Parts: sequence; C-alpha cells; structure tokens
Amino acid sequence: MDVWDQLAVEASQVYLTDGTTAKSPFAGTTIEKLPDKVLLHIFSYLSHKEICRMARVCKRWRIIAYDTRLWKNVSLRPEISGLHVGSLESLLALISVRFGPSLRYIELPIELITHTVLHELANKCPNLTHMLLDFSTAMQLHDFSELQAFPTKLKYLCICLSEVIFMEGFMRKIYNFINGLEILHLIGTYEKVEEEEEEVYEVVNVHKLKSATPNLRVINLYGINFVDDSHIDAFSSNCIQVC
Repeated sequence: MDVWDQLAVEASQVYLTDGTTAKSPFAGTTIEKLPDKVLLHIFSYLSHKEICRMARVCKRWRIIAYDTRLWKNVSLRPEISGLHVGSLESLLALISVRFGPSLRYIELPIELITHTVLHELANKCPNLTHMLLDFSTAMQLHDFSELQAFPTKLKYLCICLSEVIFMEGFMRKIYNFINGLEILHLIGTYEKVEEEEEEVYEVVNVHKLKSATPNLRVINLYGINFVDDSHIDAFSSNCIQVC
C-alpha cells in the first residue's frame, strides 16, 4: 500500500477510544459534494492567477471563478504577482464580467491606463474606492483628450510617476473627479541630483493637486526629487499626516 492509499484509508475511518475503527460519516465525501458557498470560500484564498486556472477544471468551477466576490481587490501588475492581461479587449471583458459593483481596489500598469478603461471602471464599478495607477515605466502616455469619466468615489489614490513624462495633462482631466480623496500617494524613483546635473522638473503640479483634493488627510510623497518646503507647507494646512 503506497502513501496515497494509506491516506485514503485513514480518511475513511474514525478511530474510537477503545482502539477500534469505524467507517467515517465523511468517507464518501469529495470536493464535488461541497456546497458552492464552501468552494467560494476556498477559492477566496487563491491568487487570481490560480482562480483563472481553476476556471478551466469544469463548468461549475468556472461559474464560481466568475463570482464577482472573488474580484474585490485586483492587481494587474504581473511584475509584482498581479494578473497578466494581454490586451485592452481582455481587460474590458473582465470589467464587465468579473469586476462590476464588487470591485473595491485595482492596480493598473501603464499599458492598461487608457480613457476607455477609465470610462468602463467609472461606469461599471460604482464602488471602486481604491486605485493605483503605475506610470513609472512610461516613455509616453496614451491620449487622454477624450477622457470624460473617471471613478468618483475614490478615497485612496496612488500614482507611480514617470521620471520623463509630464503628468499635468492627465491630471487636469481627473481633478474634477477626485475631490473626495482622503489618502494620496505620489511615488517617484528618487535619485540624488548633483549640482552640475540639469534642472529637476515638477512632473505633477503639486499645488494644483492640493486645490483639487480639499478632503485630503494623508499624503505620502515618496522618492520625488522635486518636492520642496513650499509643497510641504501647502499640504500641511489640512493634512493629518504628511510623509
């Protein structure tokens, strides 16, 4: 008897106090007999990569994998263990089929940050309150001239800045939608600037951003080499915490 046979036998038996064995009431139980709510709970411990693999097992598991309750917090940045989405079309389908009203938090890489995606998130995900936009690897931005909608219930926003791209054109488009923000992270890639090096540019207008976020309580300016005392003074007037 190999180890798997031994495990199967032990699973089918109950050991009594007198040392004898009896058949377990769960001897015939398999994962297929578990109720959907139990399977859903089990799936909730899996990563979204694993959930996508589980969806290929059978029709029942596919239905459970599509349950929007499993897609409340989603990272689409594969370089930090997020789900890889190969095209904008695939992402738009995910927003419609899997995310919907259940989505609370999403992380988007530069290639998936377009006006169409932001429109869909605004229209299909009314309970989205936390968002991370990763522009850190951008050499150029998508065209946001047609951006007319943006999630309006955001309480938390993290923007990973590009070192070479001015973000103000994009920011002007979203200022009217982010006045409910309470927590803001601006993340850069700080490098010490020597005196002989060229001037450091403000890729985001921090003072305009302050005016657009009257409810801001916490701001984190990490790794940003253009921040000076005037920026700190601007935010410290009504922020509980400035990092």
